[in-house]
Amino acid sequence: MAIRVYPYLSPRVIEVLAPQTEITIQSLTDQIKDWEDEPSNLTYPVLVKTFGKQALGGGIQVGITAELQNAKVSFQARDGTDNPPEVICVISGGNLVALDLAGASMTPIYPTAYTQVVISQSSSATIATPPSDDHLLYLISSLLGRQKSVGSFIYWNPTSGLDTNDGTTATLAVLTFAKAQTLTTAGAGDTIFCVSSHTSGSVTITEKPNITTANLKLHGPGINAKLIPTTTTTPTITIAANNVEVSGFYLETAATGTQNAITVDGDNVLIRDCWIGAARSHGIAVTSSARFRLSTSVLENCGGSGTGDGINLGNSTSQALISKCIISANQNGIVLSGTTISDNIIESNLIYKNTAYGVDVASGVLRTMVRGENTITNNTTANTRDLGTDTYIETPAGGASAGDIADAVWNEVIADHLTSGTTGKTLKDAKTKATLASLK
Repeated sequence: MAIRVYPYLSPRVIEVLAPQTEITIQSLTDQIKDWEDEPSNLTYPVLVKTFGKQALGGGIQVGITAELQNAKVSFQARDGTDNPPEVICVISGGNLVALDLAGASMTPIYPTAYTQVVISQSSSATIATPPSDDHLLYLISSLLGRQKSVGSFIYWNPTSGLDTNDGTTATLAVLTFAKAQTLTTAGAGDTIFCVSSHTSGSVTITEKPNITTANLKLHGPGINAKLIPTTTTTPTITIAANNVEVSGFYLETAATGTQNAITVDGDNVLIRDCWIGAARSHGIAVTSSARFRLSTSVLENCGGSGTGDGINLGNSTSQALISKCIISANQNGIVLSGTTISDNIIESNLIYKNTAYGVDVASGVLRTMVRGENTITNNTTANTRDLGTDTYIETPAGGASAGDIADAVWNEVIADHLTSGTTGKTLKDAKTKATLASLK
């Protein structure tokens, strides 16, 4: 027998005798079983349990796993006269694990002089359930993001999370955004997922995220995650870093005060799929920002304090793009006002029923473009006001509206002028043709 057992030690030691330097799991198991079958050894507890070797068909079998019971394997100590003095010993052909007396996992190797043991483990026919399964589940909803998620994934559950957790899975979510952000790395492209698990189906969050980590993504589950603070000291969300993305939240400000729902002070910021339902001041206020992007969002009831717009593009804002948004019932829909504001684009939005202007371009603002099938209508003071330089406001598709064309026809009572060839008849025909043309 090429092994020696020391049954009185704890853990027990199974020694592979010299000069042997390699043993397979199958051979090790067979020799241990032979030792256990000796009459003098029957009183000792079992040394090893084995699993596997089931036939999979086609001559293929499941790999073998040997589970040592309060035991470890060693190779007999050498005297250091070999060249090199340390002898490499190998255990191969399956998996080797060990449990202590309490059933806890421990290393299966017992070190000896001048030996180094290498275990060639096998994971054949195993089922892996890595934490990344959670990541894939949550990432499906964020595939439309403009920035790639290449960093860590942190889970934030404002209902049942614990800030003592590490946030690496949904079941180990942290309680607060502040804690989640401390687990991220600036510039790494990390993602924080907000998990909604409240039994009512939605969760109201009074914490106000202050995003200071560059390249961070904050993804919410949708309108059922409601960011509604109770204090008036800061905006509901503050973005003070570059390359930040926020999506999937319903937002309001506190019921009093003069705060914005979202304040942006950073380049390459993307906000999408958010609903701002009420704000005491601006829905979104942008300053010192290049290439800001806002899409597929709703902004309504902003300016509750008497001052505030759906979107306010302020000082040093350039190359912003506002697209596919619904902007309604605010003091103004979109305002561009301040210094060093240039090259911003407003396209494909529905902007209506705002108290003052739908789009207001102030003096000194350069090269604003309002294009691409915007519907700007029923705003109280006027739909648009342009005091800027080189502003382009695209005429709605199909030409001027029916009302604009009708108003251009002379203000003449023509109901009684129906005789062919009269001025009244000519005017009536002109108005009819113009109205029909506008409806094509």
